[in-house]
Amino acid sequence: MSGIKKRIARFNRLLVNVGSEDVPSYVVVKGLSKIEMPITQTEVDVSDFDSGGWDDSATTHRGWSVNIEGFDGYTGPDNAQIDDPGQAHLKAKGLLTGPEAYTQVRMYRTDTNKGYEGRVTVNWNGIGADLKAAEPFKCALKGSGQLSPFTYTP
Repeated sequence: MSGIKKRIARFNRLLVNVGSEDVPSYVVVKGLSKIEMPITQTEVDVSDFDSGGWDDSATTHRGWSVNIEGFDGYTGPDNAQIDDPGQAHLKAKGLLTGPEAYTQVRMYRTDTNKGYEGRVTVNWNGIGADLKAAEPFKCALKGSGQLSPFTYTP
């Protein structure tokens, strides 16, 4: 009898749409060391006299978000740095408000190509670290609307 195999977290990837909604262009957000996608729910008590004394509940709404952490990164030589396009997009969106702060994201596993996609509002957490640390990159992406299944096609 064999036990269940565990999935390794390092196969998670996050893509952001650096194009438009009409003409999307997705790029990988590089330099990440942590990707989380919590899903929340709103439950209401729907117990009634017919429940035989047992509680009953119904989920009326769901919410989702993607929280990412990693290291601020670039390519190219030190004297001509090119910011990671995915990180640069999130930083730019993270300084905006209202409709301008929205973007589309796709999160998937590279070993199965299965994941989720949706629209988010971007909240970039800024800069700063200890003297002996690498510059962190942190972003909270709050889901706006439905989270849908997504299959990555390489």
